[in-house]
Amino acid sequence: MQVVVIDDEKNSIEYLTELLKKKEEFSLAAAFSDSREGLAYLLRNPCDLLFLDIDMPGINGMYIAEQISSLHPQTKICFVTAYNGYAAKAFELNAVDYLLKPYTQERLFKCLNKLENTTAGHNVYQEISGQYDYNLDMICGFNEEDIVLIPAADIFYIEALQGVCMIHTRDHVFRGNKTLNFYEEKLKKNSFFRTHKCYLANLSRADRFRPRINYTYDMYFKDISDVILVSRNKVKELKQYFN
Repeated sequence: MQVVVIDDEKNSIEYLTELLKKKEEFSLAAAFSDSREGLAYLLRNPCDLLFLDIDMPGINGMYIAEQISSLHPQTKICFVTAYNGYAAKAFELNAVDYLLKPYTQERLFKCLNKLENTTAGHNVYQEISGQYDYNLDMICGFNEEDIVLIPAADIFYIEALQGVCMIHTRDHVFRGNKTLNFYEEKLKKNSFFRTHKCYLANLSRADRFRPRINYTYDMYFKDISDVILVSRNKVKELKQYFN
């Protein structure tokens, strides 16, 4: 089985890779301490087994698990975590295995035996992710057959259009694969604001606001000509944000 490891602790990567050498049926394909590099690799190179840390800067492990299980459902995922609270209980309830740091060789081998005989659908990771609060600095966007990692800072706004989210950057529009509510929750620490039920705007990209006769506002951006609506019930909240 081809194995990929993503963990922002290099010592943890080294420990795991040394133990994996004792199991001939498992071969390390790649290891990453940068979650963004790891996800970029996995989008192009599916693996059989992914060992995945959860709390990492840049891209949280939960988001990576959702994306990979959707794009490459044959990939088996084992979370590696230092937290033994509700997250671990959620994994047990959903039959998804995990390694609690620090773990022993015996625990790892038990995990490997379990993963060889279990499968987990995409809905499992969605359910676990829904119980886990995290933020994102980068999200996946889709352009026909291409998958692109988009830094939050490059996004001007996200639009919900006929049930599909469209991610607008300076030069491109990408299709998202999550709901607008998801993006609102995960990008809220990156100056994103829900101006309307159909729009999530990056306020750091805003240029000006122009009032309309019905107590709504038009929002203009720096560097692009697009204009989006600020609904009447969001105007007060928006003013409070800037004050």
